[in-house]
Amino acid sequence: MRRVTNGEIAEMLEQIVGLLELAGEDTFRIRSYQRAVDTVAAYPEELANLHAQGKLTSVPGIGKSLAEKIGEYLDDGKVTYLDELRARFPEGVVEMLNIPGFGPRSADRVYQELGITSVDQLEAAAKEGRLRDLKGFGPKAEEKVLHNIAQYRLAGERALLSEILPVADAMIAKLEATPQVLRCAMAGSARRHRETVGDLDLLATSEEPAKVSAAAKQFDEFVDIIGAGDTKVSGHLAGGRQVDVRVVPPDSYGAAMVYFTGSQQHNIALRSRALKLGLTINEYGVFRLENGEAGEKVAGTEEEDIYKAVGLPWIPPELREAQGEIEAAEKGMLPDLIELTDIHGDLQMHTRSSDGHQSVAQMADAARELGYSFIGVTDHSPSLAVAHGMSVDEIKQQHDEIAEVNTALESGKHGFSVLHGIEADILTDGSLDVPDEVYDLFDYVIGSLHQGFTSDVKRMTTRAVTAIKSGRMDFMAHPTGRILLQREAYGLDLDAVLEAAAANDVAMEINAFPNRLDLSDVNCRHARDLGCLLTINTDSHDVAHLTNMQYGVFSARRGWIEARNVINTWDVEQLRKWFGKRRR
Repeated sequence: MRRVTNGEIAEMLEQIVGLLELAGEDTFRIRSYQRAVDTVAAYPEELANLHAQGKLTSVPGIGKSLAEKIGEYLDDGKVTYLDELRARFPEGVVEMLNIPGFGPRSADRVYQELGITSVDQLEAAAKEGRLRDLKGFGPKAEEKVLHNIAQYRLAGERALLSEILPVADAMIAKLEATPQVLRCAMAGSARRHRETVGDLDLLATSEEPAKVSAAAKQFDEFVDIIGAGDTKVSGHLAGGRQVDVRVVPPDSYGAAMVYFTGSQQHNIALRSRALKLGLTINEYGVFRLENGEAGEKVAGTEEEDIYKAVGLPWIPPELREAQGEIEAAEKGMLPDLIELTDIHGDLQMHTRSSDGHQSVAQMADAARELGYSFIGVTDHSPSLAVAHGMSVDEIKQQHDEIAEVNTALESGKHGFSVLHGIEADILTDGSLDVPDEVYDLFDYVIGSLHQGFTSDVKRMTTRAVTAIKSGRMDFMAHPTGRILLQREAYGLDLDAVLEAAAANDVAMEINAFPNRLDLSDVNCRHARDLGCLLTINTDSHDVAHLTNMQYGVFSARRGWIEARNVINTWDVEQLRKWFGKRRR
């Protein structure tokens, strides 16, 4: 039986929310479903396990009716109530709800007033200028609709890395358990840890490839098989992603890993280098060229041997993007990439004091289990009402709570510290939303742009730069504001922001939440080149989010980042000294 994640359940409930809004149903019912979405998405236990134990109603906000719908989804892969809601509207109108920024009210309006019943019809109407006269629309709205339709189609072609890796791990585990498999691994863009992935490539070696292919064909991650032979099985996952499982001879494993990991441009550069050395490379190995044909095989079993054959050290998969890695390898100047084990603590997370789900002590306990030596608790500042920003009194109460937790940890000799920070809104004038009377309570201050957005790039940039120069901010969180496959970065002159950060010794964050990864790999490499310090944090709102740190590290590795560039690889005393410079 296919494993259903909490994220998939939350997505199903989110579809119900959209359809209830489209149907103009009771506000109370809509809100109850939306609360369920938020709860399920962040819930630390798997609802599938709770359902098997008959304990779904133990989840806050999940009553008998909701538990029945979730149970039906887990058992049958569908929900009758959801199907009934969908049947009330043309299929294309329901699909329009998936377009970023195009909500139920907009879908209802174009359906009722223009008779638009598909995404294609909506796109045509926007191109022809037929939306602008509708209430709530206009020429700029038409442009935004077209842009968002393009984003929606891109999202249909790719998935977040965090959605693909658990599937890859599960399938790799099944290959490892197949008796005839000698070695196996993930390849492709997922192995390069790109932030979004199209298809998934898995490789295995065996002396009996037909038996391996026959076993792979039965993996329950496949919802259908589109091709199966003795050395390759291709099929689709739920959601449409294609998976290719290839079986190669043992002495070709290294060559196949290089070839199928890519990128295409990196492989072209390797092949070009090989030709100059009288060699040729393909997925089976490295061969000497003899009269223009592949002759004696000189390497193939290990990836390191493939690179050695062309005079290079092994290049980490994250760097294989034809962005100067071969030239750096030639000169012995490849970076010593940061590892997850280099991270000593997490400096952005939220608790019940704002919009998180657990207490300070619970977050600390979970972080200790991950091997960290410190965390920073950074709930929201007063102005962010939508996220239950803390009042002055609540800030003081949290300060006392953190002191109590630190006292308890010290008495237990755990060698663990909780720092008190705040995620402060950068206000429209560039000031930070931290009341003066509590500023000195904080070990550090994060600056973030959460509201008051404008298309005026100069104004947005000035706002960010003013905050950076204020001397009251230690690092800037999720600097560009992007949400992968949903929302592009807001308008900023990022060069100017990064230059200001480097000049003022303010760090820039690589937000590790899987749909953010902000800064991107390209931008964090640029930040490093400008001399910026970086920090990698999970922005956790639940203990379950703390393990997302790996995605931030992946992004940093793709950006050529070393541990020395990242402040939360330091020990807590070095961190306190760095934070303290601003307070002095």
